[in-house]
Amino acid sequence: MADKQSTGEATKSVQTSAVPNLADKLQKKSTPGTLSTGSADGAENSEKPAAQPTAYSMRPAFGEMFPLPTIKNIMNNVMAEKLKDKTYDKDVARTWTSEIADEVNQQIASSSRVKRYKHVVQVMLGQELGAGATYNSRCCWDCDCDTSVSEVFSNTSLFCVCTVFGTYQY
Repeated sequence: MADKQSTGEATKSVQTSAVPNLADKLQKKSTPGTLSTGSADGAENSEKPAAQPTAYSMRPAFGEMFPLPTIKNIMNNVMAEKLKDKTYDKDVARTWTSEIADEVNQQIASSSRVKRYKHVVQVMLGQELGAGATYNSRCCWDCDCDTSVSEVFSNTSLFCVCTVFGTYQY
């Protein structure tokens, strides 16, 4: 009887892959002298290593927050470069706003510090006439992870407001 157990132990193979192959299944079913406690799958599960559960990052780490100083610097540089010596012209203002928004968007997207964030860039350009203007926005988001930043550029002829909204992608 000791001989049968020792030969049974010798033919027993350890499952190393997550998917058992067909030869191992047939060998386990046809091996004489082995005791089966339930189905063949139950025996295989006892030999498999436990699989690690998939981990999802629900919040950004402290160093991975939306980099507001970097975004402000990008917005200031782009607006100053595009509008520094310009005078307001309603026909060209549409192209200026598109160029500013596209340039800010490209520079933010190419930044390596903006991981797992989606962003929206809004630009408003108007004529400086001395009257006040109100610019307001409202969004529904997670206050812990999502944020926005806004910068204003103005000269004697025009003003420009650029706003970037950053939302964390869960």
